[in-house]
Amino acid sequence: MSRIEGLAQKVLHDLHWAGVTEEPITTYTQPSAEGYVEVLVSDSSGMGVGFSVDANGTDTSILYQLADRIPDAYVELYSVGLPPVPGSHRPARPRLTQNEVVWEDPDESGTWQCRVGAYPGTSADGSPSA
Repeated sequence: MSRIEGLAQKVLHDLHWAGVTEEPITTYTQPSAEGYVEVLVSDSSGMGVGFSVDANGTDTSILYQLADRIPDAYVELYSVGLPPVPGSHRPARPRLTQNEVVWEDPDESGTWQCRVGAYPGTSADGSPSA
């Protein structure tokens, strides 16, 4: 498994909780000369959504790019995307912190966070999430 695939698996794990029962087919190209990897997320019918990720950055910056783009592909393919903020119908959004990428409540900043890849497990501070 490549570095990009491993990071994408964290996002895909969390999107399972958004209500998509089908596991999409996700493919990755080798990095281009400039360091970009093309990602294609496809459903079982063959419909796909693609985007580029700058693979030159840190794991944290790559994870943020994936957490920002893969949910868009889910919306296109399945009409659902980001995992919901617990106890609401609001979609969480990714945010890049100093050391990690977290899902957070876009309407009530700072009230709920969860590390990307740990939804619905524990919040960014390690406490159980709601």
